Amino acid sequence: MMNKKGLELPINMIVLLIISIIIFIGGIALVWKMFGGAGEIQSGIDLQTKSQIEAMLRDSNEIVAIPINKKTADLGKDSTFGLGIRNINTDERGFSVVIGFSGIYDRAGKQIDIGSKDYIESKWLGSFKTQEQIYIKPKKYETIQLRVRAGTQVDDGVSTPRGATAVFNVCVFDAQPSECVLQAPVYDKIHQIMLEVR
Repeated sequence: MMNKKGLELPINMIVLLIISIIIFIGGIALVWKMFGGAGEIQSGIDLQTKSQIEAMLRDSNEIVAIPINKKTADLGKDSTFGLGIRNINTDERGFSVVIGFSGIYDRAGKQIDIGSKDYIESKWLGSFKTQEQIYIKPKKYETIQLRVRAGTQVDDGVSTPRGATAVFNVCVFDAQPSECVLQAPVYDKIHQIMLEVR
């Protein structure tokens, strides 16, 4: 006949082990959710930026607003800029946003003659170079995000210098989009966003 006390000890240990594993997995899931959520908030437009955009479009009569146009990012990391567009027309319109590389500057503000426009727009902007058309009702506004990656290179085999600032032109079109250059027939003036690489 088997000893009941000898059998209870292994069963209790197995139950305790299962409970410990469940608590451990739950703890990992909770930490993952907290840090994953923080990353999502950072990659999007935060509430403060949204309210700044709304204030600029509503109170200052701006038609295109970028309240924070300079950010700093580590090499290989993304930064998100908030952009607001107000439709001052009397009909619903489709607006397009195009971002174009303007130049790279050192800490003293002097332009550095490195980097390929095509390479930087491809690697740093990717699919964010041209936004899908955004339809806005008359006298209303929309907020969108512009994402720029602090690329590790500015051209094939040419590393991005730390401390440099990449400048990008931002154009909003209420017609067919074109290149974001000084001669572009934009909805408002050409705006700029700047990304300093650390």
